[in-house]
Amino acid sequence: MNEKKTVLDIDRLSVKLKTERGMFTAVNQVSFEIQPGETVALVGESGCGKSLTSLSIMGLIAKKLGVVEGSIRFKDKVLNQLREREMRAIRGYDISMIFQEPMTSLNPVHSIGRQIDEVFRLHTSASKQERRAQTIQMLRKVGIPRAEKIVHDFPHQLSGGMKQRVMIAMAMACQPDLLIADEPTTALDVTIQAQILDLMNDLKRKANTAILLITHDLGVVAEMADRVMVMYYGEIVEEADMQTLFASPRHPYTVGLLHSIPSLDRENKRLTPIEGNVPILGEVQDGCPFRSRCTHAMERCAREKPPMIRTGKHAVRCWVYADQEVAI
Repeated sequence: MNEKKTVLDIDRLSVKLKTERGMFTAVNQVSFEIQPGETVALVGESGCGKSLTSLSIMGLIAKKLGVVEGSIRFKDKVLNQLREREMRAIRGYDISMIFQEPMTSLNPVHSIGRQIDEVFRLHTSASKQERRAQTIQMLRKVGIPRAEKIVHDFPHQLSGGMKQRVMIAMAMACQPDLLIADEPTTALDVTIQAQILDLMNDLKRKANTAILLITHDLGVVAEMADRVMVMYYGEIVEEADMQTLFASPRHPYTVGLLHSIPSLDRENKRLTPIEGNVPILGEVQDGCPFRSRCTHAMERCAREKPPMIRTGKHAVRCWVYADQEVAI
């Protein structure tokens, strides 16, 4: 049996943003891989660098706003070395993205049908009649009723859940090898959320699409992910398969995240918040950026940044585990 070819290989990705106070590193030396048909979740609280990582992959960080360093390899192409014209050919065809806010991601002055049709027009040689048939078919696949009518509607005529389905239809139109879903269920009620997750899983099974799921919702992670990466202050601080991470989290930040989730098993117990706040961008120069909020912090945490320490398939960036295995 042939070994699966890696879809996405990110090596030491850093994103440095230009501000009035100078350059600040918002994503720091992030590395990971995604295999075909695999769902990898990137989790963490707002401002940790999740969306910047996804925008870097899509080549959507303008040079006047920031600098992308490291290597972003998609199959046999290094994306951050391609010209914009070459990236346009990849976006929407090989790699698609469901953006965080469907209310603002759809163009309000164009009909739903025209916006989906544009994907087919840019990336296929189908005729106008064929594109219309494909557009209606995609809307049906994402569970939108009366697709023949909806193609003539405008975004303001649809509910939030319907807009999100349209975004998924656009993203999956050309059956991409990689789908980046940035908070795909934000602001949706739980019923629509469940339908959206089922839809993404179904489309993944049929097209063997790899998914990078960006979220802060650990319930969504438990439903969708094969593997989980926890991000804090622009760095991956823990990585493991979903079941291992939920059963035996190692990084104090991951433990805090899991303890802050309401559970029916501990209905009479108060939730345990993570004390303190995320450091301001550029504030931490040395040591572990989580140390001011960590109950296990030691003197070494203030002096030295912990490396990623791997034990089997479980990796954690914490000095508590420094003597267990080889740092990577």
